[in-house]
Amino acid sequence: MPTDTPRNPEQRLDSWKEIASYLKRDVRTVQRWERREGLPVHRHQHDKIGSVYAYVGELARWFDGRRHSLTAQQAEKTKLAILPFRDLSGSDDPYFTDGLTEEMITEATRLQSAGLSVLARQTAAEYDESTASLAQMKTRLGVDYVLQGRIRRAGNRVRITAQLNEIQDHTQLWANTYERDLEDVLGVQAEIAQAIAHEIGLALNLKEKDRLRELQQGKARVEPAAYDAYLKGRYYLHQMSPAAIEKSAEEFERAVTLDPSHAPSHAALASATALLAIAPFDLKPPREAMPKAEAAARKALELDPSLAEAHTALALVQHHYHWNWSQAEVEYRRSLELNPSHAATHLWYSWLLRALRRQTEALAEINRTMQIAQETDPRRLVAVHATRAQAYYFGREFERALAEGEKGLQLDSGHFMLRYIQGRSCIRLGQTEKAIMHFKAASSAPGEIPLVDAALGLAYAVIGDKEQTRKISKAFQNTLATRYIPPTYFGMLYAGLGDRTRALMWLEKALAERADGLTWLAVEPMLDDMRDDPRFQELLRRIGLPT
Repeated sequence: MPTDTPRNPEQRLDSWKEIASYLKRDVRTVQRWERREGLPVHRHQHDKIGSVYAYVGELARWFDGRRHSLTAQQAEKTKLAILPFRDLSGSDDPYFTDGLTEEMITEATRLQSAGLSVLARQTAAEYDESTASLAQMKTRLGVDYVLQGRIRRAGNRVRITAQLNEIQDHTQLWANTYERDLEDVLGVQAEIAQAIAHEIGLALNLKEKDRLRELQQGKARVEPAAYDAYLKGRYYLHQMSPAAIEKSAEEFERAVTLDPSHAPSHAALASATALLAIAPFDLKPPREAMPKAEAAARKALELDPSLAEAHTALALVQHHYHWNWSQAEVEYRRSLELNPSHAATHLWYSWLLRALRRQTEALAEINRTMQIAQETDPRRLVAVHATRAQAYYFGREFERALAEGEKGLQLDSGHFMLRYIQGRSCIRLGQTEKAIMHFKAASSAPGEIPLVDAALGLAYAVIGDKEQTRKISKAFQNTLATRYIPPTYFGMLYAGLGDRTRALMWLEKALAERADGLTWLAVEPMLDDMRDDPRFQELLRRIGLPT
């Protein structure tokens, strides 16, 4: 912003250097402002080309107007894409460059409160550095700026070259090369984020300025081996399969052991461990996984209370394990205050709202996620369609659920959650054969996804093929010797068979284990025939769900 020293409005500044000094920017930035945003700079009519001058009063009025304009346009945020950093080290393992790219995206995302929208990693990865590709990014997604990076690593020494370009004018705004020990990588990320904010003209709040300054001063370092494990964990976590998530949790565990002071590692460990006890993954018993996830989330928040990911992880534990609905909501909302554009948190929060029968609020969260996905992460649109379809299903709007699911299947015909929701909706509409088709398409092998197997067993029960349902129940029992299956699924199967006594027995067992799936008891249509049973009503009360 302009210098705080009082000046005569008629005072004249007689060079680009003086104008830049007054505005506290570099010459290149003020020249861009003049070219693109109408900065009031005058040129001498008779002097040599490039001789310019400006009046302090005009500059002050322009700057003040620009600041108000940026405030008014917060809904139309500046868009940044961070392309996958290129590895110049000759390594065949992508985890380091992929992870470092994602961490740079995370660091830039923390600037979003100042008016910046950052493309998701998978979306940005669809484009490259060619002029044609960047032009497509500009046209399709409205991206204004792109950050490109090169990495060369030798042991614990890393060389990072980064440059920020404006797509519209094909202009390089900033570039720098950093050669540091890996333990200083957080400072490099902060310095790049600071440069992005400066070049784009973002007004950072005081807390964010202080955080970036501390990182650049080396007040938060990370043990190289721990950071390496952390990046490997992130790489596995993105694969979102039970086995990969379990691997990611092992890497995060190694990271926090090697460097207990690295808050993001604790937050990531919390998220991965919690997911292993939540449908559809269901790989770990909740009483084994959730306390560990909670401890990791609380440690992360002790180290960094502003870490949105840690608040989300703690919300998952409060939501799916403690059934502390009010505290879970507090943590989801705090996470979204810190990172309003985190699509996954919006969706998880919508699950809580639906479980509590707050359908209108749940749909509002889903709609917000749809907007975020359209702007920065189109790949997530499939998950948004699936979540909205499930909301309609729980609301007994089965035709709308099918219509919404079809929109998602057009984007990804193999998405198992979409197939699962389509199948359940078909059952409620009496289209059981179609339901069975969807369930079979959702899983490539029996036992792969117990959630789908349970739904398939229900479908067979509905058409009267109770023998098939019993086979699935027996297969569940056999699978218990090798992996965890929530008792909730057995309860659902027996409910489908019309065996209310056994269904309630298994749901009671699920309650004792604090198994996932119980959060849906108040809204699951498949259990409607049991709602008049006092024992079922007592279950709802003990979980804290509306009866």
